[in-house]
Amino acid sequence: MQITPLAAKVNNINTSSNKSTVGSATALYIMGTAADTVTNHTTGASLQIAANSPIVLFKEQTDEIYSGATTTHFTKITYPRG
Repeated sequence: MQITPLAAKVNNINTSSNKSTVGSATALYIMGTAADTVTNHTTGASLQIAANSPIVLFKEQTDEIYSGATTTHFTKITYPRG
Protein backbone atom coordinates (compact mmCIF):
# COMPACT_ATOMS: atom_id res chain seq x y z
CA MET A 1 0.00 0.00 0.00
CA GLN A 2 1.35 3.42 -0.96
CA ILE A 3 0.08 6.43 0.94
CA THR A 4 1.27 9.99 1.37
CA PRO A 5 0.67 11.61 4.78
CA LEU A 6 -0.64 15.17 4.49
CA ALA A 7 -0.65 16.18 8.17
CA ALA A 8 0.40 15.01 11.61
CA LYS A 9 -1.71 12.26 13.17
CA VAL A 10 -4.43 13.11 15.64
CA ASN A 11 -5.77 10.91 18.42
CA ASN A 12 -7.91 13.23 20.51
CA ILE A 13 -11.14 12.82 18.53
CA ASN A 14 -12.67 10.28 20.89
CA THR A 15 -16.41 10.60 21.60
CA SER A 16 -18.90 12.59 19.58
CA SER A 17 -18.11 15.79 21.50
CA ASN A 18 -14.60 15.71 19.95
CA LYS A 19 -15.64 14.78 16.38
CA SER A 20 -13.54 16.20 13.54
CA THR A 21 -13.24 16.38 9.77
CA VAL A 22 -9.52 15.63 10.33
CA GLY A 23 -8.42 18.59 8.24
CA SER A 24 -11.24 18.09 5.71
CA ALA A 25 -9.63 14.80 4.69
CA THR A 26 -11.21 12.56 2.05
CA ALA A 27 -8.92 9.63 2.91
CA LEU A 28 -7.77 8.64 6.40
CA TYR A 29 -5.16 6.16 7.57
CA ILE A 30 -6.51 4.82 10.87
CA MET A 31 -4.50 2.75 13.34
CA GLY A 32 -5.51 1.73 16.83
CA THR A 33 -3.34 0.21 19.52
CA ALA A 34 -6.52 -1.38 20.90
CA ALA A 35 -9.76 -2.54 19.29
CA ASP A 36 -12.13 0.39 18.82
CA THR A 37 -15.23 1.62 17.03
CA VAL A 38 -14.86 4.45 14.49
CA THR A 39 -18.02 6.41 13.72
CA ASN A 40 -18.87 8.77 10.89
CA HIS A 41 -21.06 11.24 12.79
CA THR A 42 -22.36 12.77 9.56
CA THR A 43 -23.69 9.54 8.03
CA GLY A 44 -24.22 7.56 11.24
CA ALA A 45 -22.12 4.67 9.90
CA SER A 46 -19.65 2.92 12.19
CA LEU A 47 -17.07 0.17 11.96
CA GLN A 48 -14.95 -1.88 14.31
CA ILE A 49 -11.18 -1.84 13.94
CA ALA A 50 -8.85 -4.47 15.34
CA ALA A 51 -5.81 -3.63 17.42
CA ASN A 52 -2.66 -2.92 15.40
CA SER A 53 -4.47 -3.46 12.07
CA PRO A 54 -4.43 -0.22 10.05
CA ILE A 55 -7.21 0.64 7.61
CA VAL A 56 -7.86 3.34 5.02
CA LEU A 57 -11.23 5.06 5.28
CA PHE A 58 -12.67 7.20 2.49
CA LYS A 59 -15.10 9.97 3.43
CA GLU A 60 -16.48 13.30 2.24
CA GLN A 61 -14.51 16.43 3.21
CA THR A 62 -17.25 17.63 5.54
CA ASP A 63 -17.90 14.26 7.23
CA GLU A 64 -17.07 14.36 10.94
CA ILE A 65 -15.39 11.27 12.42
CA TYR A 66 -14.75 10.12 15.96
CA SER A 67 -13.55 7.04 17.83
CA GLY A 68 -14.39 5.48 21.15
CA ALA A 69 -10.89 5.76 22.63
CA THR A 70 -7.75 7.91 22.54
CA THR A 71 -5.72 4.87 21.45
CA THR A 72 -6.94 5.30 17.85
CA HIS A 73 -4.85 7.53 15.58
CA PHE A 74 -6.06 9.27 12.41
CA THR A 75 -3.82 10.64 9.65
CA LYS A 76 -5.00 12.63 6.62
CA ILE A 77 -3.50 10.96 3.53
CA THR A 78 -3.61 10.77 -0.23
CA TYR A 79 -4.20 7.37 -1.70
CA PRO A 80 -3.16 6.60 -5.29
CA ARG A 81 -5.89 5.71 -7.75
CA GLY A 82 -5.72 2.70 -10.03
